[in-house]
Amino acid sequence: MPIKDKKLPNGKWLYKIRPYIHFEDGVVKQTTIRDKNWTGRDGFLEAQKLKNQLTSEIFPVGATYDKEKKTFISQEEINKREQERKKAEITLNELKEEYLSTYEGKRDVDTIKAIRACLNHFCEYDNTEQITTYPDKVVSQIDQKFYHEWQIQMKKKLYTNSNIKEEYLLEWKKDENDRKYKWYNFSIKRLNVIHNEICRMICYAVEEGYCSSNFAKKVGCIGTPKEIKLSKKRREYVVINYSEFVSLLEVSKNNLKYNTYFDLEFNCGLRAGEIRALRIKDYNKKKKQLMINHTLSKTNELKDPKTVSSKAPIDLDDELCQKIDKIIERKQSKDGFNENWYIFGEITPISTNALNYNKNKYFKLAGIDKPGFRLHDFRHSCATWLFSIGVPIAVISTILRHKDIKETLETYTHLFEEDYTSALELIKKYKQDQKQDQTWSSGERKLVF
Repeated sequence: MPIKDKKLPNGKWLYKIRPYIHFEDGVVKQTTIRDKNWTGRDGFLEAQKLKNQLTSEIFPVGATYDKEKKTFISQEEINKREQERKKAEITLNELKEEYLSTYEGKRDVDTIKAIRACLNHFCEYDNTEQITTYPDKVVSQIDQKFYHEWQIQMKKKLYTNSNIKEEYLLEWKKDENDRKYKWYNFSIKRLNVIHNEICRMICYAVEEGYCSSNFAKKVGCIGTPKEIKLSKKRREYVVINYSEFVSLLEVSKNNLKYNTYFDLEFNCGLRAGEIRALRIKDYNKKKKQLMINHTLSKTNELKDPKTVSSKAPIDLDDELCQKIDKIIERKQSKDGFNENWYIFGEITPISTNALNYNKNKYFKLAGIDKPGFRLHDFRHSCATWLFSIGVPIAVISTILRHKDIKETLETYTHLFEEDYTSALELIKKYKQDQKQDQTWSSGERKLVF
């Protein structure tokens, strides 16, 4: 029978019940249940009906009373409800963090950082207020119209090369003529890298039931068809030729470290991160080889090279071996020297800033005018030089340690296009020469040698 709980101001009693609940494991527990609607005679009867119902049933172990359903539900049902609630209420920023957590242990730190940087354009507030974003907006409430408006704003957004957040914001607040750095629009290619990462995140959201459709995919890529087509065109590499490389070595001959770095980059086609990661123990003087065991991340963490095939020995000529021997000999006289020291550095590796600064310095001294030349372009210069002197493409692929020859062909397509054009000219010239050397008589073809 329902028990009087307390008397209300209107004179009616509020009731409660204390039924004995039976569970599947044989345990019986008494519990107290209250309901604000159980007042007066009608409330008394309703409470009595529920008490009779609950005492006549057997519930799963660990079941909890649900006020809405007015019954005991299992833990499984509780978890299911919590998931449904989460699906209905998860925000854009929460989705981003959950999505990124799926990459932990599967991708390296730098890759996850790069993905986060892409997603932040859509999932974080823009401090420069150039674009409108809603990190706290529920994912299921975002539609195609919202995403399309964001795309339009992103095409107009400007950025600068400053990596310091506070400096970045101060720069943006200044008048355009007073800014220290140049500000640029994102390229269509970069915008669609960001778009593709967002598409993948929303695809995950659809699979998890957080939203019904991939609104980003439905809106499509950023830019007009013509802009998108041009953005997919392979970048033309800035390279130096062999004579420029010789000039570079000449002007840097008094700086052993950078002279050796330039020599390794051009002759062996190593990646900048791989050279920075080289340690004394990676050098085999007897075999005249350097073993590529690691590369360095942007945060100076040693990690595995880009591909499995990248982890390989590099054969050196006598001149390079002599230079590396001298570098190591100089380090051996320093306190704390050991084989874990970096060849280009000591306890810590040489920084990319130092490499870029000295690359620009010696380019200027050598009279090499190559705007936009990056450290990685030494690798492209190596490939271009090897191709120009007739080294077979299969051998170039091995020297560059590509995973297969297909990667080499795709990366250096422009070289083969030039070679194809030259070949057509040779064929045309050959045919013309043959026609001039032919004589005809009596309808018969006679070749004159």
